[in-house]
Amino acid sequence: MINKTGQAAKNILSGHTNVITIIKGILISYLFTLPMFAIFAYFLRFTDFPLKYMSTAVIITTLLSIVIAGWISAKNVKSKGWLNGAIVGFIYMLILYLISSIVYRDFAVNSYVLILLAIGVLSGSIGGILGINLKR
Repeated sequence: MINKTGQAAKNILSGHTNVITIIKGILISYLFTLPMFAIFAYFLRFTDFPLKYMSTAVIITTLLSIVIAGWISAKNVKSKGWLNGAIVGFIYMLILYLISSIVYRDFAVNSYVLILLAIGVLSGSIGGILGINLKR
């Protein structure tokens, strides 16, 4: 049993996952997301931008941010970029869920939350795959 645990720790340190690049990817993705949301807020305030397109713009920005985070987290690992990306997507969506839940004081988990979580994990995996395969 100890040998398997030691092997798991060795895999984490040997190039399959890297906690530092995962954190870096999440931070960079939020540094991309926040200015984009500020631009959307500006457009809503000072233009006649149709409100019905705002949720689409927010979802597209979030997905792009997660793909970028997955890419960044996987570009320096040797294998399993999809796993790094999936972890990043999960953590990104978890942070977004927690912030939203605190702001709206509603921690309900419904099908919408679960679908967005799955889409976040999938988007992160795609970013991780791109990060591994487009290193050049």
